[in-house]
Amino acid sequence: MKADISYYKILGVNENASNNELRKAFCRLSIELHPDTTSLDLEEAKNKFQKVLEAYENLNNSRLRKIYDDKLKEKSKNANEKKTNVFNSFLIDSSNQNLVGNRRPFSNGEIFSLFLLILIIFICLVCSILIASLTGKELDTIPIWLVK
Repeated sequence: MKADISYYKILGVNENASNNELRKAFCRLSIELHPDTTSLDLEEAKNKFQKVLEAYENLNNSRLRKIYDDKLKEKSKNANEKKTNVFNSFLIDSSNQNLVGNRRPFSNGEIFSLFLLILIIFICLVCSILIASLTGKELDTIPIWLVK
């Protein structure tokens, strides 16, 4: 929530919108605001398109949407409390960390790919040391330019 405009207002849907309605709204807005198809200034179109994309990514993911909805409810509750309690103007927001930079965890396929990558690098290292030792070459630990 970088601005006062909520993700629902950016997409033009109500808060009870289904994923299908969100997708339709995103498709409609992406066609209107895409820098290649709009008559707006390139930077303005790019910024608006990025806001729409961010809103859709956060609302389409059920976990992030729940966090966002809770944050909206808490914000409206805090706004009501601020109106009634003028002296308590210092409120600490500890749940802000849930929305900023919080992405989905790695899937099983991604973890397996990372494991294979690390395994291949390790095998290449071992094979290069093995081949160097079998051909009779020593591993140089001192650079040649330092040896006189």
